[in-house]
Amino acid sequence: MTINKSVDRAMEILEYITAQKRPVTITEVSSKLKIPKSSTHSILYTLAARHFLEIDDENLKTFQIGFKLFETGVSYLENTQLHQIAHPLLKNLMEECGETVFLAVENEGRLVFLDSLETSTPLHTTARLGRAETPLYCSGLGKALLAAFPDDEVRRIVDKDNFKAITQNTVRNFAELNKELEKTRERGYALDNREANSDLVCVAAPIRDQSGQPVAAISIATPYFKMDSKQIRRFSELIKTTALAISRRVGYQGETTY
Repeated sequence: MTINKSVDRAMEILEYITAQKRPVTITEVSSKLKIPKSSTHSILYTLAARHFLEIDDENLKTFQIGFKLFETGVSYLENTQLHQIAHPLLKNLMEECGETVFLAVENEGRLVFLDSLETSTPLHTTARLGRAETPLYCSGLGKALLAAFPDDEVRRIVDKDNFKAITQNTVRNFAELNKELEKTRERGYALDNREANSDLVCVAAPIRDQSGQPVAAISIATPYFKMDSKQIRRFSELIKTTALAISRRVGYQGETTY
């Protein structure tokens, strides 16, 4: 496969600026990505002309993501079969549980959120559609997916040196994670008890495709003060039922998702 260097650099620049969440200068981009300043200048202004970037300040020569990038992401979601199939079922789930629900996939060891349906009192989370930020090992969605993978795949996805403690409840190592994954498989759902966000509890389950492979996960997220054992039982049944219904619609033939 032949890689076009200019296109590759443009994609690298877009990924970098998207990840910064703030305007960046030509000098910063050139330095961080080790791209000659003249090439960086040309690429940035070309992307701005096509509205994939916006010039934040012409004097400072700072750039931020543009509306065309957002349009492209929305178009991807609208044309993704899984998103189209899952959305109405997630809407029903949100209305039945009265809490925020999510749909996410795994990409390079991080969760990428494809859908989010909020109630009239939205949660304060870092989850943003199309962004790959949340580690799998400390979230309900992530553990739901990891529990559906074989052990060698789990080790490939979760770097052994990457157990960063996000809250005091975050798992610290593979031994703790493996215990969590075993529990997840046994009960049929994953639980995030304030591991990724100290204010939230989530229950989650995987979605499998026609070949039985885990392709995504869905979750219900709620403030921890609203969650008790009764609610966990109720939400776990709802999440398992919905995950299986979505899986069936994409061709899965199994009786459970674990």
